[in-house]
Amino acid sequence: MEQTAVRIGELEVPESLDSRGADGFTASAELANLVNGLVWGNNDLWVSPGTRLEAARPSSYAAMRLWAAKDGERHVGRALLEFPLLDNRENAFINVMVHPEYRRQRIGTRLLHAAEEAAAAAGRQVLMSWVKQAGQPAEPSTMTVLPRSGPGALPEELASVRFALASGFVLEQVERISVLQLPADPEGTGRLLAEAQTKAGPDYRLLTWEGGCPPEHVEQYARLRQRMSTDVPQGQLEYAEEHWDAERVRHDEAEARAKGGRVLVSAALHKPTGELAGHTILEYYPDQPEVAYQEDTLVLQAHRGHSLGMLIKAANLVRASELWPAARRLMTWNASENEHMLAINVRLGFRPVGYEAAWQKRLAGLPGQGR
Repeated sequence: MEQTAVRIGELEVPESLDSRGADGFTASAELANLVNGLVWGNNDLWVSPGTRLEAARPSSYAAMRLWAAKDGERHVGRALLEFPLLDNRENAFINVMVHPEYRRQRIGTRLLHAAEEAAAAAGRQVLMSWVKQAGQPAEPSTMTVLPRSGPGALPEELASVRFALASGFVLEQVERISVLQLPADPEGTGRLLAEAQTKAGPDYRLLTWEGGCPPEHVEQYARLRQRMSTDVPQGQLEYAEEHWDAERVRHDEAEARAKGGRVLVSAALHKPTGELAGHTILEYYPDQPEVAYQEDTLVLQAHRGHSLGMLIKAANLVRASELWPAARRLMTWNASENEHMLAINVRLGFRPVGYEAAWQKRLAGLPGQGR
């Protein structure tokens, strides 16, 4: 039964958290942290309101819209919609959250409909959503939902699964979420790094930088970031290759600084050609000091088979321990079918703690649908 007292309205992105009207944005951010904490069982996914604000600012590459569900002045639900602007302009990314006390009252459905109408009016045809869950995927059975690509199964009784299926989404892929306890074993990590250096041989040189890519490598680094958007397993998600150049790399680095983040990159340089053969990225936010995040890792196809994935990841771990001594956990996400990268992570000491479901929906037929 719908709770008519709950109102749905769009929130403005304020200039700062001290601006007039910023209280709503802060309350929405706090709701997101509350729901994530309840689902995940801890605050490792906590993101400060200030970081969320910087991420919500429009740029040449993305724009966001945010809706709130309010019971009086209390924020009880939110929907965040992101539009890529440079590439993948048929897509939009959606995240809907409802406070547990207010579920099963169609609040999530109302929030989703508001976001879907906005996406359709902007000419977007495909909605994508990623939903995290603690624990392990279920064994396939008549009571589970299977992804269209790769292993993994989700219990039908999960609230997020029921909501996604009832809303017309299709489960495309299940990613494994893993955590490495920090500080990593220095002896074990050092041994893996030395083994990888030996296997890589003299043709490859390790590069590491914090914050900004050296100017002489930025064009090739942009190429790696672009290839990352398509070279990783993504099942049947309708996602095209991103466009990256030096300007986008610098924008990404500036945005990370504005959010208070610190970024550490290790890359492998192929000395005979001067080509960057692979890279890996770690992110750290001092306002969440115990947690770091493993982001991209990619080795170009032509350079695989030389243990470069282990080389760059182990090197980044060693450097991160020096730079971020307060960090106690490193989180990472990998497609369940990405067996090679998962094997590297297991050797480094990562252990599975949860999973992330990738859902997709086509918006054909909605009012305002662009064709």
